Amino acid sequence: MENVIITTTINTPTFLEGICKNLKRFKYGKNENSIIVIGDLKTPKTTNNFCQKLSSKYGYKINYFDIAFQNSFFKKKYKSLYNFFPLNDAVRKLLGSIYLFKKLPNRVIFIDDDNYVNDQKDFLKGHLVTNSKLKLNSVNSKSKWPNLYKYFKERSNVPFYARGYPWKYRNLLANKFSTKKKLKKVIANCGYILGDPDIDANSRLFWPIETLGVAKEQHFTLDKENFFPLNDQNTSVAKNYIPLYFKPLSGGRNSDIWTSYLIEKVAYAFNETVAYGPPIITQVRNKHDYWKDYELEKEHNISTDLFSEILESIKISKTSNRLDAFINLCDKFVIKINILSKESKKKINLVRHYQAISNKEKLSRRKNSLRYIKMYINEYKKWLVEVRKIFS
Repeated sequence: MENVIITTTINTPTFLEGICKNLKRFKYGKNENSIIVIGDLKTPKTTNNFCQKLSSKYGYKINYFDIAFQNSFFKKKYKSLYNFFPLNDAVRKLLGSIYLFKKLPNRVIFIDDDNYVNDQKDFLKGHLVTNSKLKLNSVNSKSKWPNLYKYFKERSNVPFYARGYPWKYRNLLANKFSTKKKLKKVIANCGYILGDPDIDANSRLFWPIETLGVAKEQHFTLDKENFFPLNDQNTSVAKNYIPLYFKPLSGGRNSDIWTSYLIEKVAYAFNETVAYGPPIITQVRNKHDYWKDYELEKEHNISTDLFSEILESIKISKTSNRLDAFINLCDKFVIKINILSKESKKKINLVRHYQAISNKEKLSRRKNSLRYIKMYINEYKKWLVEVRKIFS
């Protein structure tokens, strides 16, 4: 199998018709491309019938896995991994990846149920860069954190950043970076999102961001040790990385973002890279409460600056495979966290203004962030250890 598109939904997945129509329009083989839909408790009972009709209409295989199938199949074959996935959570999308473990495709494409393809543009073509060795524009920034969102055309010309982009790097330097053609294997690609892009709740509360287009409709890759968030709503992952891609629940709403940084770090150890660019889709976002999203993202946003600091400081030991390199990265994360956790208390500042922050408060915040990061890393390592048992 060449490509498998994976989604999860609590709605009837009507958006899939646009994808099927697009695949057929651009003449993609019916035996090389398929779709997996992971249901949840709230998914309508009519979804299976809808998927079967869609499959018959366009000829592409669409597997719909309801809770009954999931309990039967995954509990029997992958019980230890299945326990990582609670009900009523979008992380169940990754059950589609586990289903493919016996015969991994060249790439999986994760997509959300509120994303719609452009009828006139080849959706799959944009993701075919994944698992391919290509010469593309490689981005390098002095800060090592380039803001690739600068290429978006925003309705009001408001500058903005991707969800989970470290706050300490949100400045003018973020938009200053160089590009140079480099030949590397691409192991993941995140597509452009028009309309309501993937941004923090803070940004949505501040201004109604709307992207109308992209200044440069091309792929950009990241140069070694450069980082940029890749979400999982229009993102493809290469064959060797499918079993490694996981979103620990302890990472909260932005777990996919930290995962993208770890994936990038491992890729660099093998002279590989990730891409950002086509395909371009439009998001008609499901209803959200931005204040609720803000609260769900708050701890992650506070901790990301420290996460990026630790990430940058680590050098991965050379290993024979990517799985062991990933586990090595997790181990070094924990070692670094333990060292930082033992820092001696600094002299406590006596602050006069009630809005100022003392060293004591800073230390408390830092400890909370270290605890939060460590929970995420430990959960990720547990996943990797279970995966290693399967692929031993």
